[in-house]
Amino acid sequence: MKVAIVLANGFEEIEAVSLIDILRRAEIDAVSVGLDKKCVCGAHGVEMIADEILDDIKVSEFDMIVLPGGLPGAENLAKSERLGQVLRDFDANNAKIGAICAAPWALATAGVLKSSYTCYPGFENQIAHPGYTNSANVVKDQNIMTSKGPATAMEFALQIVRELKGEQVYSKLKSDLLFK
Repeated sequence: MKVAIVLANGFEEIEAVSLIDILRRAEIDAVSVGLDKKCVCGAHGVEMIADEILDDIKVSEFDMIVLPGGLPGAENLAKSERLGQVLRDFDANNAKIGAICAAPWALATAGVLKSSYTCYPGFENQIAHPGYTNSANVVKDQNIMTSKGPATAMEFALQIVRELKGEQVYSKLKSDLLFK
C-alpha cells in the first residue's frame, strides 16, 4: 500500500505528522508530497522536507491520496489546478481520497466530494457543498474519507489503516497507541 500525503504551505502540522506516522506504523508507504516544492512550512512555522513533489509523482503508483488541512494550506490545495487534476484522476479510477479539517475544500473545488462529508466545524460554509455532517469525526462516502480537524487526526489515520490494511492491523495499532 502506498499513500500520498500532500503538503501545501500553511498545512496543519498535527494532521500531517499524525497521518504520516500512523500510516508508517501500519507498514503503509506514506509518502509526503510537496504541492509545489520539497520544503514546506506549516501553519505554525514547522518546516517539513517532503519526500516528493506533486509534479513528480505517478498517480498510478498510489492507492490513496490524503490532504491535511490548516490555513492557508487548504486554500493553497484548493487553488492548485494540478492537484485538482490529480484528485479527478484518483476519483475516475475509484481510488481512495482523504481530507481533514479545511482540506475538503480542495475536494469540492476539484468536483470529487460526494454527498456526505465532514470538515472543521464552521468551515462547511467556505466549502459550499451540500451534505455536511457534524455527527461523526470521520465520514466515509464511497471512495472519499473526511475528518474534522487536529483532535481527530489520529482517529482519521486509524480509519485509513482500517480501510487499507483491515481490522486486525487496525485493532493492534489502535491498542499499541493506547487510543480509546
